[in-house]
Amino acid sequence: MNDREFDVLLFCAFRYALGRKTYIVSDVVDLIIKYKEKLNAGSIFIIKKEINKAIEQNQAGMSCDVYEWNKVLEALKD
Repeated sequence: MNDREFDVLLFCAFRYALGRKTYIVSDVVDLIIKYKEKLNAGSIFIIKKEINKAIEQNQAGMSCDVYEWNKVLEALKD
């Protein structure tokens, strides 16, 4: 798998997990943080934007999920 394919796969996992209220949130968060160097700048921008929007609109899941998404925002800071 090349870097572009991995970026697409991780981005799809993010899109699936955002807003869920299941174990998958923490698993995807851990993967994003672990492999953040493999994400391209466009994916990072969209991930941060969509997390912030979901949190603002109370659509990021339960409080424990919001905690997890905030870990991603912290890890992807400029």
